[in-house]
Amino acid sequence: MNNEDESSRLEINSQHKKIIQEVFELEANGHKDARELFKDEIAGFLIRTEDGSFTLTSDERNEESETLHSKFGARTEAFEKFVIPSKLLEKAEKSTVIKVLDICSGIGYNVSALLDYLKDCDVQIEVDMVESSLETIATTLFIPDICESHSYVKKAIESYLIEKGYLHFNKVLSTLPSNVKLNINVCDARDFVRNCYDKEYDAVFLDPFSPAKCPELYSVDFFTKLKELLTPDALILTYTAASPVRSGLIEAGLHVGEGPRVHRSGGTVASRSADAIDTPLSFSDIKVIALSDVGIPFIDPDLSSDYLTILERRQNQRKTCRAITMFPSSNKLPRYLGLNPDDIEDDSLRAKLNGYVQKMGFNAINDERIVSMLNVDTSLPSRDQILALKENLELLLSKN
Repeated sequence: MNNEDESSRLEINSQHKKIIQEVFELEANGHKDARELFKDEIAGFLIRTEDGSFTLTSDERNEESETLHSKFGARTEAFEKFVIPSKLLEKAEKSTVIKVLDICSGIGYNVSALLDYLKDCDVQIEVDMVESSLETIATTLFIPDICESHSYVKKAIESYLIEKGYLHFNKVLSTLPSNVKLNINVCDARDFVRNCYDKEYDAVFLDPFSPAKCPELYSVDFFTKLKELLTPDALILTYTAASPVRSGLIEAGLHVGEGPRVHRSGGTVASRSADAIDTPLSFSDIKVIALSDVGIPFIDPDLSSDYLTILERRQNQRKTCRAITMFPSSNKLPRYLGLNPDDIEDDSLRAKLNGYVQKMGFNAINDERIVSMLNVDTSLPSRDQILALKENLELLLSKN
C-alpha cells in the first residue's frame, strides 16, 4: 500500500510487489529465466510457518502489518479452519459436483488443502478463486512445493497469468486432474459477488486480512450478497471470531456458530440453515453481540466504500448508541451482565461495571430488570437468541 493513499486496499509488502512486477516486465521482453533470476530475492519475503508451509506479510496500515496466515502453520490453518469443518467430504459422498468460493485466495493453500481432502472422492471439484492482488497470486509460483496439490494451483495461476499477458513462458510442470477446475479471478471480491448471478456454492472460504484492516469484506452488505450464492446447507467459514463479523452475518440473515479452535484462536461458521451449525456460540459471546456497541457490524451499502469510511461509519454509530440504546463494551461489561457483583473479586472492576449500568438507570449488573432481559430460551440457535436479546433490550430501555 502506498502510504499516500491510506484508503487503498491492503496488499502484500510494496517492495515485494515491485519485484513481481519486474518479473512480469522481463518475461514480456522475452527473458525466459526471469523467474529464476528473482527466485532468491522473492524467497526473502517468504516466512516459514511452524508446519513447514509459508506465508507473506502485508504492507503497513496504521503503522502495522500482518501476515496472510497463522505463523503456527499456514497449511494447518487451511485444513483446520476451512477445509475440514466445511463438511464437503460428506457432501462429496452424495454429490457429483462440489463448488467452492475461495475469497482472498492468497498463495493458494486453502484450495490445495481442499484438493487433498477430496482426492479420494469421485466428484468434480470447481473452485472460484478470488484475489484482489495480482502480485500475491503470482508469488504462489515462487512458493516451495510441499505437496502435489499445490502444484495444481500453481499451474492454474500460471495459465491465467499467461492468458492475461503477464507471463509468457510455461514453467510449472504439472497438469490439473481431469475432475478439477480452478477459475482464477483477480478483482475486488465485492465486485465478484455483485456480478455473480448464476453461481451456487457448497462452501465459501472467507480469508481476508483481519476485520480491522479489511472491513470491506466483513460488511452486512457483503454477507447479504454471499448468502444469495449459498446452497441451502452451505457454510461460510472464516478464521475470525470478531463480534462485528458475527453480528454482520446475523443481520444478513444467516445462522452462526463457533469455528474450530486452533492454538487458542477460534473462528466462525455461518449458514442459511441452523441445522448446519454444529457448535453454537457461548451465551457470553451472544450477550456481547446482542447487547453492546462492540456488536455493531460494518456497513458498506453500495459495496464500494474504502476501508476508512467503513471503519468511521461504524465508529460513529458506536458513539451514538453507546450507553444509550446499547450497553457499553468497556471492561467487557456485557459478559458480566446478570452476574452477582459480589462474585467479582477485583473491587475496582466491580465498581466500574456497576457504574456503567447505573448511568443507564440500573442498580447493578444483576439488577432484576437486566436479569429478566437475559431470560431467553438458550436451546434456540445462536442467531435466534441474539435477536431475542436485542428485542428484550429495546423493550427494556424504552421503559427506563
